[in-house]
Amino acid sequence: MNKRVGIVLILATIALIVLWAYSFGPFAQKTKPRHRVNPISLKTTPRHAIVAQESLAFDNYRNRDVTENFYTISFPQTWQRQVNNIVGGYKFTFTDGIGTSDLMDVPDNTTLELFVLSQQEPILKKTINGYNRINYKKLSINGNDAYQLIYRSTLNETDYQTMKDYIVGQDQAAVITLSTLPDSFETRQPVFRAVLESFHWENK
Repeated sequence: MNKRVGIVLILATIALIVLWAYSFGPFAQKTKPRHRVNPISLKTTPRHAIVAQESLAFDNYRNRDVTENFYTISFPQTWQRQVNNIVGGYKFTFTDGIGTSDLMDVPDNTTLELFVLSQQEPILKKTINGYNRINYKKLSINGNDAYQLIYRSTLNETDYQTMKDYIVGQDQAAVITLSTLPDSFETRQPVFRAVLESFHWENK
């Protein structure tokens, strides 16, 4: 092998190593585009809805953080939005609980229902103190299949009852979590339902 061919082989090898490093190796993550919170997602428009025969003021959000996962959702204006960098999601607190909406990846080789029961609920059991399922059911939210878990848990010696809804989407699933004190759970149901019913995918 002459010297020129040897140099070409060495350069080709170096090029392949660099290509691998940036495609699959340690530099790959740095070159992949990262999702960021879109300022548009934090803008709101006011709306009113009849809840328990009364007019209630809501803030309507149009989330534009993740392509193919645009959605709208409304939360009561009295709830306090927490400042965070949750891409595709929001977190709110109110007098006796919290409300969140998030996006969740679901593997292509499973269904959302199977993923919830075989992956998500076991994680909840392991990571949430005093997890105790109260109910599970399939439902429809504005024409989208959804799966609802209702459970009790304990945080800082306080019991909570939570309604967690997983909504089928085109790419990712939406997860809406609404949690309050057990004694307030039934009272909060009209508002919780109004939040759920405000959810719409905008890519369909």
